[in-house]
This record gives sequence, structure tokens and C-alpha cells, in this order.
Amino acid sequence: MVKRSNKFLSRLLLVILSVALIGNPVLPGNAQGDPKTAETSSPGALAQDVSSHEPYFYTISKEWEQNKVPAGKNGALIDAASYHAKSDDAVVSVGSYEGENDVLLWSQPKGWVEYKVNVDQEGVYELATDYHPYLSKDGLGRQSVIMSVQINGEYPFREAHSVTLERQFSEVRPEKYDDEGNQIRSLIDEEAGWKTTSFRDSEGSYSQPLQWHLNKGENTIRIETIRQSVALKSFRLQPPTVIANYEDVKKTYPTNEAIGSKEVIVIEGEQFSLKNSSSIQTQYDRSPLSEPKSLDLVRFNTIGGTGWNKGGQAVTWDFEVPEDGVYHLTFRVKQNLRKNATVFRNIYIDGEIPFNEMKNVPFPYDSDWKKVSLANSDGEAFDFYFTKGKHSIKLEATIEPYISIIADIDQMSKELRDVSRDLRIATGNSTDAYRVWNVEKDIPGMTKRLETLKDSFNKLTDEMLAINKVRDNVSQSFKSSVRDLEDLLKDPNEIPYSQLTIGTMQEKIEAQRVELMNTPLQIDRIYVAAPDTKLPKIEANFFEKLWNAIVTLFHSFTSKNQLDRNAEDELNIWMFKGRDYVDELQQLANERFTPEHGIKVNINLVQSPDLVVLGKAAGILPDIAIGVPSASIFDYALRNAIYDFTKFPDSEELLDQFHPGIMQPYRYDGGVYGIPETNNFNVMFYRKDIMNQLGLSVPDTWEDVYQILPTLLQNESNFYIPPDNFSYLFFQNNVELYSKDGLTSALNEPQAFEAFKEWTEMFNVYGMERQVNSFYQQFRDGTMPIGISDFNTYMQLLVAAPEIMNEWAIAPIPGTKQADGTIARWAAAGAPTANVLFNDTPKEKRDLAWDFMNWYMSEDIQTEFGLNLEQYRGESFRWNSANVHAFANMPWKQDDLSVILDQWQWLQEWPNVPGGYMTARELGFAWNNAAIDQVNPRIALEKAVKEINREMKRKQQEFNYIDENGQVLKKLDLIRITEPWKGAILNER
Repeated sequence: MVKRSNKFLSRLLLVILSVALIGNPVLPGNAQGDPKTAETSSPGALAQDVSSHEPYFYTISKEWEQNKVPAGKNGALIDAASYHAKSDDAVVSVGSYEGENDVLLWSQPKGWVEYKVNVDQEGVYELATDYHPYLSKDGLGRQSVIMSVQINGEYPFREAHSVTLERQFSEVRPEKYDDEGNQIRSLIDEEAGWKTTSFRDSEGSYSQPLQWHLNKGENTIRIETIRQSVALKSFRLQPPTVIANYEDVKKTYPTNEAIGSKEVIVIEGEQFSLKNSSSIQTQYDRSPLSEPKSLDLVRFNTIGGTGWNKGGQAVTWDFEVPEDGVYHLTFRVKQNLRKNATVFRNIYIDGEIPFNEMKNVPFPYDSDWKKVSLANSDGEAFDFYFTKGKHSIKLEATIEPYISIIADIDQMSKELRDVSRDLRIATGNSTDAYRVWNVEKDIPGMTKRLETLKDSFNKLTDEMLAINKVRDNVSQSFKSSVRDLEDLLKDPNEIPYSQLTIGTMQEKIEAQRVELMNTPLQIDRIYVAAPDTKLPKIEANFFEKLWNAIVTLFHSFTSKNQLDRNAEDELNIWMFKGRDYVDELQQLANERFTPEHGIKVNINLVQSPDLVVLGKAAGILPDIAIGVPSASIFDYALRNAIYDFTKFPDSEELLDQFHPGIMQPYRYDGGVYGIPETNNFNVMFYRKDIMNQLGLSVPDTWEDVYQILPTLLQNESNFYIPPDNFSYLFFQNNVELYSKDGLTSALNEPQAFEAFKEWTEMFNVYGMERQVNSFYQQFRDGTMPIGISDFNTYMQLLVAAPEIMNEWAIAPIPGTKQADGTIARWAAAGAPTANVLFNDTPKEKRDLAWDFMNWYMSEDIQTEFGLNLEQYRGESFRWNSANVHAFANMPWKQDDLSVILDQWQWLQEWPNVPGGYMTARELGFAWNNAAIDQVNPRIALEKAVKEINREMKRKQQEFNYIDENGQVLKKLDLIRITEPWKGAILNER
């Protein structure tokens, strides 16, 4: 008791210290309503300095224009191997690579090198390099190279944190087909060879290279590698590229220019030469005019769509021109994924943008395939002069027309966060229904700030309408926010009660930023034709579309497209994932499983898990289901719909490969009814740059978290934990949800109350955020520099936040010190999806189905499946296999993998019992009562336990665990997990 009291007193003192450090909140604005003075003097000034990003290159380039900074001249050549200095962790050497000698070999993506360079004139320059990415080894390393650049000791703009050196890929031809005649997706080869390029930003925000302001005389250029190994031959400072206007370029055409060949040159989209991203994929399309036809069989006849949606992604086609002369360019495209919005592409001819009008070429929204000709605003087609012979055309995705809007969104999102923070400070983060506010007096400047935000939203709405001509989802969202602000300003004294509205507004505007960076486009054909040449039909009419729909519907009823295909000589499998996953597994099964086991495998794409229930009712269940949501499996087992894997004599060999903690949801009545397919993980994310500037160490225990909170709060930051995840404190304090027999809740035990109380105190006492719109976004912009999140956040940061790639890291979850001095880091994560075998599977195929399950979840197949997904479809397809060895074989950063495997030892999930769904629901209600409505935690938890037990008894009667009088008929024997899993320590294999 004394020890517990001391612990409480120490925490109380910590909170008092936090309040003392923060002091009295300084509200925005001074007595005269000037918001700038107070903002500068607020205790959050340090946080603002720490978390603020450099301006966009867009903003800086405008300043250069205003200040009349000249374009550089002459430039300079820098030998990459002759660096002036390097960091201790930079693994660099001088040697030979791919036919070039004395080049800088950067064999590991870490560290920096510096160069001293003299220029004759102050000005802005482009920075170009001759480079060769290290060729992929064993299927790894197909990402572009990412580097950062500092000039004279600082990043001049935020894009300098992440510049990209691209790779090039081609498809392996000829095409392959399966036994039924469906085309199999082609593999890709990386194009070897030294490349020359100017530094571009990694998000493809600009049509031309970035520019760098250098002083006259000596300058220092620091290059740091962030992702992928690379060989570098040289760097070059050169004057900015100048692209002429169309009319000027047209004057350079031969004076006796001839009209080109009357024969239309047709370039099929899927027959591309090169692409710079493995995620750009050929697609099959069943519209009536797409060739080759793909009505009953799969034929990849287009390219792009959802996989060609990021700035900088580019596709190149080669074509042959039969005669010198002038030609026009026309595209058959579909852009139906962003309603009423326009996407943009830069057009390159023979590797160069031919004239200014080919930058940011618009491709408007349309629900179907449309003709887009390259023409001016009056509809007059541009002339392109081609000489006889081989030429190329490249389309590169860009978001440049939206960059000014994106920059404004970032600033407005920050202002909305500041407004929300200031309202929390003013209200004490609680709602007092009896307080009468005078906002102009109590929170000076607040109405003016909201008026400014309203004007900014109106401005963004007008800018979007100017680009798209019609109202799209983004402009509609902006207009909605205008109306919300107008409602707030009608009665300013109600603003303190409107924090939820402000938070929703911030969430919406950040979502629109993501939307603006999404730029999908699908291409069927490109036509190169002389002026006035009649083109093939591009747009189908109503009757063609109707007949096509009838034919497609007819083919959908053929036997090969039916889910009830369950012949004795084939395995019928349902897979609850996207088409890319199904295609990849089907190809692997055809090449590897069928030849070995002598049975055909038919993998069906099934969108909704609800079809399992419907399939059971209709008697058409498959032999196996893959990717089933884990939450459904206990319900299937309880109703005797799926097979117990422990009935197979060799089941332990497979089941022992998985963490016992993540097997918990699949156990029922002594059996195991699911095999984990994928694995999630929770780890602690932290911003290295911000933590260092605040002088904070990465916390190891929850006590350490409480120690750093005062500094975070003082600097208007915070530590993030998902409010709905109570597993950390419950598991680490040995709390069980249910009694050993599984018939009652165990949340009425003393340790359960203590854990629940600490969970709610994190928000009530320590000031952690009860609601966070997007931890990913706030972590990215630095306003929440540390917190706990999962695999999805990891992939978001890895794929979509290249500008901070070198500034964040992960660590194990904070733990709780045990009586023996060890630190327990238990946390829920588990397997989001699993595989099941149905009781309806015929006995004669059950062993083959089990063989397939063993084959699919083996290290060899899971590794090949995962690597193929990422190599051919992009980094966003990173496969999080539940097979720990296959998981480790994916291209993780080695430091990150070590942390993830360390945390993997401590994975644990809750067991399932009849009526157990009520536990999470009632605990959520109890948290709301205690953390939001300020109900006593004990009262809130006791009420939850009562409701949980009531529902459990009702379900126990339904499934014959107790009779109508409450007499126990049978019990569950729940397994307790008390030791970390040694299987995640791979060096002990």
C-alpha cells in the first residue's frame, strides 16, 4: 500500500511540474488583438521552430523571381569520387561499376559526403548527376534511389529532403498464358546502364528540375543517401533548363515541312518500352473498342489506372515513323477515378519536353474512354515534326498545377491545429455548460482568425474551380468548410464548444491534400497521325456498349467464372484480397503446386467475407478460404462451419511456426480453426530530429513516457496512443479478460481496475490526446513527434512521406517493469487475416487442401509471393506475412526489422468466448464514461463488467454451455500466454 501511494504521489508531482513548466497559457492575441505578438511569446515557440518545415520550392522560386536572383552561368563539374568530407557512417569507396572506373560506390544507404565547389556568379543552378543504381540482387532493391541535398549547411526548401534518382524497367516478353488461355502478368527486368539526370523532387511536384541558389565563390554541397545503394560518377552544376514556347519551336521546323505519312501509327498502351516504377501495371479492360478483346479471357490491353497515380511516375513508348513530316498526337484514355477532377501529364518526345505547352497537359474526368488530342485552348492541334526512323514518347505524372493549393493547405492545416490547441487551453480541455463566454474578450483574435480561414477556403475553392471548371470532391469539401465557419461566426460565443467541428475541418483538409496528390490515368492507345488523317474509332456508342455488356454478362455464367466450381480434380479456393494478390498466387500455384501435387488450383477473387455465410446457405463453399478477417473465424468455428486443423496428424509442425499469442483468436474448445496469413505489429514511432532538439531520450517504459510528457506539453506536442487500444497496460499488468473456464469476465479483479484506471489517467491526468484526426499526418508535420501505431502507419510513412525518410525511426513499445526486474512489452497486434478449411470440403480432398495450406504458408512460397508482389507492383504492396522467416526476407531496413522482431516476441491477442464481442464494446463505453464524461473509473468498469457477464450468459445458453437455470454444462479451457516467443529470435534458428 505504501509503495502504491508513493507511486501515486510521484505521478501527482510530475503533473504539477508539467503545469508549472507550461505556466499560464498565453492565448493568441494581446490586449489589442494582435495575434503575432502573443504567438511569438508563447511557450510553444520552440515547438514551432522544431516542427516547422522549410518552405516549398514553389514558394522559394517565387521569392527568387521577386528578388531578381539571376540564373547561373557556366556551372561546374564535380568528380563524385573526390569528396571533401564524409560522415563516419557513410559506407563509401572508390572503384569500378558497370564499365566505369574511379566512381563513388555508395554501398549502403546511410551517411553523407560533402563537396566544395566554386562558381563564378551568384545565381540559381540545376544540379545533375551521372549515376547507376546498384542492380537488384535476389529480387530486392527495385525502388528508386532517394537522396537529400544541403547547400551551405541547410536545406533550402522542403523538397531538398527527398530527391529521387529513378530506375527503368521493361516487361519480359513474349506474353505467357495459363491453361485456360488467360494472359499471365509479365515479369519485369531492370534496365542496366549509366543514367544522367537533374535532381527532381521525389513526389513529382514539378515539371522541371529543382534549382539551387549558390553564392559567388566557394559553396558546400552535402549529399546524403536515404534509400538504395548507388554508384556516382559526377555531379554538374548547370544553368536552369529553358523550354521554349510552341510558336518559337514551330519556327525551327524545316521551311519546306512536309505532311507526314497518311498511315496512322497506332501505339498500344500495354506495349510500352520502359517505366520508372514497378507499380505501374498493364490492365485488362472489357470495353468494346479496347484491343485485344478481353471479354471472356484476360488480355492485358491497357496500362495505368490506380497504379499510375503518383507524381513522377512515367511510361515510355518507342515507335517508328515512316516519313519525315508533321504529325499530331491523340490518346485514347480513361480518367474516371477522380470525379470531375483533372489529372496532368508532362509529354516528352525523344527524352525532352518539346515546348512549354507540353508541361502539365490536362486529362479531364470522364466516366468512359475518351479521345484527348494535344491542342491549344482553342482546340487547334499542336504540330510535332518527326524525322523518319525511331522515336519515343513519354508521359510523366505531375501535380504541379495543384502545388500552390497544397502549400496553402499545409499552412491552413497548421492554423486549424493552432486554433484547436488554443481552444483546448482556454477551455481547460473540458466543456462547462454553465459558463457564459465572451469570445472577443476571453480569446482575443479568435473570430478574426476564423474569418481569415473562411476567406482562405473560399480562395482554394475558386482555384480548384479554375483548374477543373466544375466542382469536384476537393472543392466541395472546401465549400463545406466555408459553411461550417460561417455557422461558427454567426454566434462567436459558441466557438469554445465547437472543438469537434474544428477537428473535423482539419481532418477534411488533410484528406484533400492526399486527394490532390492522387493522379491516376489509364491509356489504351496513342495515335501518331498526319493532320486531317482519319483516326480509328475511339469512343463507343450506346449500342456497342449495350452489346458488349450482354456478351460480358453471358461469359460471367460460364463454368470457369463460377464460385461453385468444385470439381474432384481441382482445389477451389476463395481469396479475400485484390486482383493483384489473386493473380500472383494463381501463377505461383500453376508453376509450383500443381506440377508437384498433380491437382489444378482455381483461385477466385471474392470481395466480401459475407459471401462465406451466403455460400454456406447455398451449399457452394470452397475447399479453402484465404485472407478471411480474423474476427469472423471464431463465429464460424462456434457454428461448426470450419475444420479443426489439429485433426491433421502433422498439424503441430505448421502451427508451431506461429506465435502462440496470435493463435489465441483461432482456438476454440481444444481445437485450432485458423492459420494466420498476415501479421500486424505495433511499435513506437519517433522523430529523431525533433526528439534531439528537445533533448529527449526515447522512452523504454511507461514511467519514461510520463517523464518526457512535461517537455512535450510545454512545447505544444504530445505522445500518441490510440485511445481504443487498452492492450498495452492490460497485458503488461497480467490482466486477463475472462476466467480460466471462459464463462465470466475477469475484469472485476484488482489488477484489472488498476490497469483501467491508468489507461484513463493517461488522458485525464497526463493530458494525452483523446482524439487525433491523423497520427500519420501530425507525425509527418512534426506536431506529434512520438507515439504508438501499427504496420499501416509504417507503410504510409515509408511510401508517402519521403521528405522525412531519414528523420524518423521506430522502437519497441514502452514496457512495464515486472517484479523480477524484466520489462514486459506485451501488446495486441495479431493477424488481420487468416486461412480456413471448411467442413464441407470433401474428405477425399481434405488432405490435398491441407497440403496446399502447408505449401502456401511455407517460408519459401511466402517469400516468393511477397517479393513478387513488391517487385512488380510497388513498395505499397509490402507483404506482412505471418511466417516470421518470410516476413524477415522482405526488403526491410535492417534496423527497423530488428525492432519489429523484438516486438514480435511480445505479441498477444485476446482469446474468444461466446458473447466475447461485448467486452471490447463495453470497455469502449467505460473509457468514454471515465475519460470524457469524468465518471469514476471504478463505477464505469463495474458497469461494463455487469453488461459483459449478462451478454456472455445469454450466448452460453444459446450454445449450450449453461442450461436455462444457469447450471454449467461445459467449460472452456483458456490458454494463458506468459512468456515471450523465442521463434522471433531468428539468429537462434
